[in-house]
Amino acid sequence: MKVSALQEYGLRCLLQLAKNGSAGPVSAEEISKKELLSSAYVEKILQKLAKAGFVKSIRGTKGGYILISLPEDISIGHLMRVVDGSPISELCAHFSGHSEECTHISGCGIRPLWANIYKYIYDVLDKTSLRDLMKEERNTALVIEEKFMRSLENMVRT
Repeated sequence: MKVSALQEYGLRCLLQLAKNGSAGPVSAEEISKKELLSSAYVEKILQKLAKAGFVKSIRGTKGGYILISLPEDISIGHLMRVVDGSPISELCAHFSGHSEECTHISGCGIRPLWANIYKYIYDVLDKTSLRDLMKEERNTALVIEEKFMRSLENMVRT
């Protein structure tokens, strides 16, 4: 799975806002310093996140950005889709060769492989919240592993 820069940095910006909690708005400048990104790029990301309904912009000298929802209500899978679209829907368009449409559009043996892999990945991402990522790295890894194992068990049963 390829994670775009916009997805990675969008997630990092949301984490910065979540870590700030209810302490008030965080400016793009503050986030850019913590993440070592340009202020202009962080501002662009935050505007996209605001348009998607993840954050709210607060104007004024003490303004900045705040999360609209609680960290436990923000799904990482939802963020990934909103920021860069669904990888499954774009899958066949990327490898169509010289044609507008893939030559195997009606009978592909590869598409089900990628679709199932993405299904597993997004099942875990959908069940992982921003709150889950706010734990220490070791604890975050355990939470994600548990969600992945539960996902596998559920998919095997169906």
